[in-house]
Amino acid sequence: QVCAQLCQRPCYCPWVPPRCPRGSPLVLDGCGCCKICARRLGEPCDFLHVCDQSQGLVCDYSTAPAGTGATCNFEDGEEGCEVNGRVYRDGEVFQPSCKLQCRCLDGGFTCIPLCQEDVR
Repeated sequence: QVCAQLCQRPCYCPWVPPRCPRGSPLVLDGCGCCKICARRLGEPCDFLHVCDQSQGLVCDYSTAPAGTGATCNFEDGEEGCEVNGRVYRDGEVFQPSCKLQCRCLDGGFTCIPLCQEDVR
């Protein structure tokens, strides 16, 4: 019922798809109609404005007071970290640059250098 109220047929979408911020992919809106930028961790979401599922995010209404919007959060209360617009899962190892290797742990991250320091 809600879907029928929010989704108009036929679809009316902008000719040019939106330019998304780094780390936010283009996805179909909740109606399966128009391309939108996926919402990232902590951003507001609803039926139409969907979260980035490729990062394991879902629209979480549990923390929102009745009648207010929800926010994108990890599914099943998973911990994770966001670095340079990309979300990493708890325990995931990543390289934000060629000089650092980092590990996401309990919502934060720790890094070690990959290059020996130049003592000269």
